[in-house]
Amino acid sequence: MLSMHISIDTSALIRFFTRDIEEKAQKVKKLLDSDIDIFIPNVVFPELEYVLVKTYGVKRRELDTYYKFLISKNNLKTSKDIKIAVEIYGKTKLDMADCIIAAQSQKGLLASFDKDLLRAPGVKAYWK
Repeated sequence: MLSMHISIDTSALIRFFTRDIEEKAQKVKKLLDSDIDIFIPNVVFPELEYVLVKTYGVKRRELDTYYKFLISKNNLKTSKDIKIAVEIYGKTKLDMADCIIAAQSQKGLLASFDKDLLRAPGVKAYWK
């Protein structure tokens, strides 16, 4: 049997979380509830934040539950950095883009002047 690689984008997940177009939301739900492995690219996470907060007025706490839902489903695949970024998102006031930067910097040092970012859990500053 031919193995299929499926990635999901921001627009599909927006439909799922907002249910603003019920027919599309149900298609996404069926896919997410399947046994098919689905990859979520890193860029989808900050895009979700931008659209859901700016357009739909979703609050941070609710968005955090959406992120945790996405990384908890066995068939939804993300990078290890996203799992760390979601943890950081839940513990800080940083936006998701900064959380991804913080997560990716944890193997070394971060060259940044952003004081909030440098205070994120696990981040070590390059400049003192």
